Amino acid sequence: MIKKRMTACLLAVLLAGCSAGSGGDQAAAPAGVTGDFSGTAKGNGGDVTITLTFKDGDLTGVTGVGEKETQGLGDKAIETMTQAMTEKKSIDVDSVSGATITSTAVKKAANAALLEAGVDPTAFGGTAPKENTGGCVFDVNSVNEWLNTSADLGEGTMGNAVAVIPINHVNGPREETQFYAFVNFKYKARNYIKYQVTYLSCTCRSADVNYWMTAYVELTLPKSKDINDSEVRFLSFDRDSQDHYTAGFWGDSNPTPAGATYEMFKEEYIPYFIDKNYGYIQTLSFVEDIDAAEYAAGEGREGYTLDTLSGSSVSTNNIIRMLNALFKYHAEDAYFTAE
Repeated sequence: MIKKRMTACLLAVLLAGCSAGSGGDQAAAPAGVTGDFSGTAKGNGGDVTITLTFKDGDLTGVTGVGEKETQGLGDKAIETMTQAMTEKKSIDVDSVSGATITSTAVKKAANAALLEAGVDPTAFGGTAPKENTGGCVFDVNSVNEWLNTSADLGEGTMGNAVAVIPINHVNGPREETQFYAFVNFKYKARNYIKYQVTYLSCTCRSADVNYWMTAYVELTLPKSKDINDSEVRFLSFDRDSQDHYTAGFWGDSNPTPAGATYEMFKEEYIPYFIDKNYGYIQTLSFVEDIDAAEYAAGEGREGYTLDTLSGSSVSTNNIIRMLNALFKYHAEDAYFTAE
């Protein structure tokens, strides 16, 4: 089983000893709390500042400023959301379509204002800060949440969401190792999600050339909302699906010691996974798990054989491992998990 626990020793520098801030633990505000409290977050064009007004512990008003947000869109989002927060007496309000980055900044800034007031954010639809657990031990989900809330990263930001995901790597002698891969990019389109994921594939060489590979992957959002029906829409280790950007990187040798080139992988192996769903991908662990007849099926594939590539590089197996790891992360998206 892949270890998912990280000790405070590894994260002490980044997490500043796991403290929730110099102000100590936040507590629910006493009934008499009164005044204006502000918080700021990075928006689309600049800072967005949200001010909450309390009177005797009651949230009576919410105002916002974002002078550099897009006129007619970002500024309207601030106005709409702060008005909704005032009426609802909660910061848990709907984002404004077309102004996702500004909307996210409004919520982050409002949450920061609640913390500034000494208010328990969860009492007003916000998110409580991570508590210092003493031993300060974090799992991968906690680390990912921290990565996407402690900086201007996360869904709805210009940086997009990032994540650390477990991956079950295998080398040439079929020794399996517990590694992590890194999702550098996640962007939800209409019916699929774009990912850029970096992982270590070939470890049979000396460490000075163990470069990491980066895959650009598009996974669908099926109407059934069943993760097993989600398909590989696109897979590349160089250009993206629109052929506009170099979104991938082939970190294996080219050619491999056995003589197979990246172009051969690009033509004969990588396209095989297009339109395959997770229900099928999760049945694969090694290239030999692919049925040879199925592999050769389809126009233009009649002359292809798995033997050409299966013994040439561990990348054949680790592409499978990468897809399995990414599909598991894909399954955690709100599209699949929302009630």
